[in-house]
Amino acid sequence: MLKKVTIKDGFVYKIYLKPTLLDAKKNIIKRIEQINSFNFNKYTSLVQTEIIDEHNRYIYKQKYFKPLKKSLFTKDDFLELVYSLNYLSSINFIHGDINRKNIIYTANGFKIIDYEPSLYQVKSNMPMPMITIPYVLKSDLDNKIITISTDKIGFFYFILRINNAFASANVVELSKDLNHSIFNVRDIDKMSYIEILHIAYLNIK
Repeated sequence: MLKKVTIKDGFVYKIYLKPTLLDAKKNIIKRIEQINSFNFNKYTSLVQTEIIDEHNRYIYKQKYFKPLKKSLFTKDDFLELVYSLNYLSSINFIHGDINRKNIIYTANGFKIIDYEPSLYQVKSNMPMPMITIPYVLKSDLDNKIITISTDKIGFFYFILRINNAFASANVVELSKDLNHSIFNVRDIDKMSYIEILHIAYLNIK
């Protein structure tokens, strides 16, 4: 669980207490090793991050980027983001919480932030998946496992939301049943991120 957040010398710092991280220890260690060894230079939507093991806690250090606002996005604006998401998929890394708070637009394009060390954590004294409703595959929630399909669903709605093509009222309605009927969710695990990008733009008017 996140204990505190500070920004210092161009980096965001967070502290996670180990007892609040609920995934198996070996999976947490593997996930942290993946995060620390991301190819940040090649995949520019990934943000330089280091997670440091310190006794009973982890210290999370991530480069800080100032978010910018932009009113109109083209498909080309998302290409570096697609390349980075493809890379994460290729190394079997699941972000778990792809949405507008964790993908920010900067002077250097889109940046994916918040690589949680564990996909299940204690939050507000309750065990919880590190996802945002309704951007999750319902069967993932039911089975208490987060898959690449949830990342892809999040990416689809991220494109719509950032282009003002999916209103807050739609989000509230979708949260009631997680019925992602706007596209064929049964096939989403087989879809590439570039295919999802194209499908999303078919829904943007």
